[in-house]
Amino acid sequence: MKQSSRTINVALNLVGTIIGAGVFGLPAVMAHTGLVGGTLLFFAILSLTISLHLMYTQVVVMDPVKRRLAGYAGHWVGMWAYWLSLASFFFKNTGALLAYIILGGEFLAVIMHGLGWYDAVWFWQVSFWLLGALIVFFGLRIVTRIESELTWLLIGAMLFTIVVLIPFFGWSNLGAWQLSGFWTAFGVMFFSTTAMTVIPDVSDIANRQKKVLRSGVFWGTIAAGVLSWAFGLSIALAYPGIQGAMDIYKAFPPIFWWLIPVVGVLAVSTSFITLSQASKNLLHLDLKIKPGNAWLISITAPMVMYLLTARDFLSTIGFVGGIFTVINGIFVCLCAWNIMRMKASKISRVWRYSPLPLVLILIIVLLQQLIAYANI
Repeated sequence: MKQSSRTINVALNLVGTIIGAGVFGLPAVMAHTGLVGGTLLFFAILSLTISLHLMYTQVVVMDPVKRRLAGYAGHWVGMWAYWLSLASFFFKNTGALLAYIILGGEFLAVIMHGLGWYDAVWFWQVSFWLLGALIVFFGLRIVTRIESELTWLLIGAMLFTIVVLIPFFGWSNLGAWQLSGFWTAFGVMFFSTTAMTVIPDVSDIANRQKKVLRSGVFWGTIAAGVLSWAFGLSIALAYPGIQGAMDIYKAFPPIFWWLIPVVGVLAVSTSFITLSQASKNLLHLDLKIKPGNAWLISITAPMVMYLLTARDFLSTIGFVGGIFTVINGIFVCLCAWNIMRMKASKISRVWRYSPLPLVLILIIVLLQQLIAYANI
């Protein structure tokens, strides 16, 4: 396969991974922060994400052994980093699964309400969770096999959304900027633009060629980010009063009320199943827990959180993105710093020292996020 073809395949895989349930949180935070504030914040976060993705590609290419992030952290930072990274990965997955339960149930409720079935939202959220749990237990692979097709269906729906809503744009919200929602917006946007966990996998597509992998990751991250930004902004401009993902359908002409809920529930379903399986594998393969018990823990953990929390999609992905994704980013920087320092002759001085300011930024963000949530 030619280098250009490999680069395109890497980019497309990354686009398909990044664009998921997180994009449904962008319209609300865009409406809250406005065009100028939301755009500046989004592209600042996208720049941070690109830097982290490129650093992770450096680690993957320079380490001859293929590992997961916890494995890289354990090898290049220390065993304490291995265990902390494992814990961060599990809790990030659990928080994301909680968000998928909330959002999947909300989309189901919109669909069923449109069809005349008026059960409470919590009923559809629990139903969504039960169905996903059974699919993971019985290993119905047909769902995961069509995940990429559903992702591209979501991308098509996003492009359609942008085009359809242009005549309905209202420009009164252009200059709005509210600092009160800054940290939630940061977490939601960071959650929606990162795909660090998939980079070791796309390295196989690139045949571990540094130039191909870096180029594919760079352009894939940018493409996914720009499309996500345009989707969030178009809905925010068409319906400035949007408060959450459940309101997205209100931005559309009545004839298209079903579009985002139907595509959304399909996309969120595959994400829920894939992530549940990843948590189950982590518990079984890394912690040596029996498969049945691993399934039970991976499935019940998000439901326990569902029963104990406020069940708000935006605040959930804001917390996951602002805490656990940031922690993962810190470990990526530490791994990159250590591996590039040991192989300094192959790395430019500027790139070799770039993890240091990034890890400092991420630590400051993490502390600010913890302080913000502690004061809620």
